Amino acid sequence: MSDVNAHDLARIETAEEMLPLYQGSGADMKFGTEVELAFFKKDDAGLRIMNAPENKLVMQKAHQLHPGDWVRNEPTSDTLEAGSIAADIHGLDTIIEDTYAKMKALEDAAAAHGLKRSFFQDQPGITVPALLSSLVDIPRYQAFFGPPREDMMDIAAYFAICKSTQVSVSYKNPDHMLENVRRLYVLAPFLFLLLENSSGFDGDAPASYHHGMKHRAALKDRGLFPSYLFDVQSGAEYITRHIDQVMNNPLFVYYDQTGAMVRLPSGSWTSFNELKKQGLNTATNYWFAQSILWPDVKIAALKDEAGQNVTGHRYEARIFGVGAHQPASALLITAALAADENFAAGIDGLLMQFGFDLQSPATKPLLKAAYDAARNHNGAFFDIAYGNGNMSEFAQKFGHLLAGAKSIASHAAFLAPILDICESGCTDAKINRLLFSDLATAQNWQNEYDAAMLRDPHLNNRMIFASKLERSANGDCQPRAAHA
Repeated sequence: MSDVNAHDLARIETAEEMLPLYQGSGADMKFGTEVELAFFKKDDAGLRIMNAPENKLVMQKAHQLHPGDWVRNEPTSDTLEAGSIAADIHGLDTIIEDTYAKMKALEDAAAAHGLKRSFFQDQPGITVPALLSSLVDIPRYQAFFGPPREDMMDIAAYFAICKSTQVSVSYKNPDHMLENVRRLYVLAPFLFLLLENSSGFDGDAPASYHHGMKHRAALKDRGLFPSYLFDVQSGAEYITRHIDQVMNNPLFVYYDQTGAMVRLPSGSWTSFNELKKQGLNTATNYWFAQSILWPDVKIAALKDEAGQNVTGHRYEARIFGVGAHQPASALLITAALAADENFAAGIDGLLMQFGFDLQSPATKPLLKAAYDAARNHNGAFFDIAYGNGNMSEFAQKFGHLLAGAKSIASHAAFLAPILDICESGCTDAKINRLLFSDLATAQNWQNEYDAAMLRDPHLNNRMIFASKLERSANGDCQPRAAHA
């Protein structure tokens, strides 16, 4: 979750004052990843989440193993986030190397305290109340969820349950931003499924849906895709609409003149524009209002090296799962879409074949239908409608285009897991449901598996579990008889 660090009392009176900070980075376009990892421990009561004191110990140990300011907290104590270095399109291999080194440092630090990373992007069997019962001791998160307001339980559940890989891009200019944000939103129903590594359990209940998408839907106007996505005619207009959304975003917490957080009671709301009446239309409250918009492709601040001052903006794709290959796969896909004009044009043409015109408001209902189909796939995964076609067919064509993307050709070895999924339809989440069909089996696997399995970005779950799977006559994956 984006944070607000410095207390800046400078007052913001108009939207026009903010426009210069959204103009992009020109030719200096860079990429970076953030990966949220969930940790647990086995004790006499079974599997439990990493608690708040353990969270601090793991952070301290991780900093010793890999020095630097790269480990970040999320609201619940079970989760720690690893943030990569930033690099341009020619440095993607360094981002991947850095990301996996930092994840290993977290895993090793956790192991030193008897803790283990979840094999899945969630923690099967661990419920929302259990997660929310252990918040980190950070004022922002305590104000949010300690305990959650009655009218914000769904938002609290989202932050408790959902873990993701996020890829950030410091866009060239507003039009480049809009082009890519639209493209990623239209691809989102497909990308959510493509890189999913969920266990098949939403807490302790079986989930025949994409439970990350289900919980994101609870964010309503704060999440999914903005209502004006296809209405605007330019990147500049998109930014203007975004700033207006920030200034009118309903706030349940704000910062007073002293920098203290004020939490409003359940049912009460304010906004940045409303705070003007109290003289609290400060930069801090503006950045805070922006930070609590959580759409699937977020416009977020770029800060200076000290992490204090906002120097510009990026877009952040928040639609990817967490597993062995996901951090590398998500980075390569997002970077190629942003930096490879031929690949991006090919994807736009493919989307058009499936009825998605990125320039047309008529795409909005088609995209909503695609979101609904992906979220409620009922175990069908890629065998669902996507635009005017089938997602399985789209996946295969997407894979062919990705394999030919020249900007990432030197990283072909990292593409193997995602190209295999595009061709076979055997997503990591689908494999998980085949092999761990009941909660006890999933939790036993959590306890037994070797954490080193998740350190190879060249593997997907079909590759990891090759000895337990076979291909059926129609090409689908099935458990071998001994494991059925």
